[in-house]
Amino acid sequence: MESEKRGLTPVGENDGQGFESFHVKDPDGWDLQISNGNGLAKARKMPAAGKLSAPAPFEPTGWETVWLDHLSFKVTNYKESASFYSNLLGWKETYDEGSQHELMIGEVGDVIVRGGNPNDPSFGKGGTARARSAQVDHISFGISPWDADGVKAALEKRGLEAETDTSTRDDIHVAAYKSYHTTTPNGYNLQISYVTTPDKRLTLVNAVKPKPTGDP
Repeated sequence: MESEKRGLTPVGENDGQGFESFHVKDPDGWDLQISNGNGLAKARKMPAAGKLSAPAPFEPTGWETVWLDHLSFKVTNYKESASFYSNLLGWKETYDEGSQHELMIGEVGDVIVRGGNPNDPSFGKGGTARARSAQVDHISFGISPWDADGVKAALEKRGLEAETDTSTRDDIHVAAYKSYHTTTPNGYNLQISYVTTPDKRLTLVNAVKPKPTGDP
């Protein structure tokens, strides 16, 4: 099979009811599961029936999550990991700016693979090459409706942090990329952005690294 041809050791997992998958390890040992989509994706088509055992912490915002803006994935060697996921899963590469590479995950959303650059003379020094690790630093979701002032006010009204992030330090009202970071109850970094449709998915990369004049 394809994963074995690439030197991977796939471990099968299925539920006997149509869900089939394999677990493999990425270059940093991260557990990657590849499935036929008949597991949680299939279950999500059923109406939610669960009930909370405690009251909600605050009233609903009325926002709808409509797009996975990006996963911020920290790795040891970002070039190696970006190539791994691109070649194994077909994630489309967009640009490589020297410390990160954004990949498009089909019609699902994007992932920004960040980490050490093997072309940097300092790479591998200080134990970098020996202590490999990977982690999802934060997740960014595009919400609708988006209004920069309204989103900030809604977060602060609920006692949540609203840290502006435009990646270019421009005012959020005029910046090409608009977002806020907040913190979940368990301390996780959650980013909320204006990227609500596929046509906006590369706004961040183009804002940080615009294409030279004349490029197609």
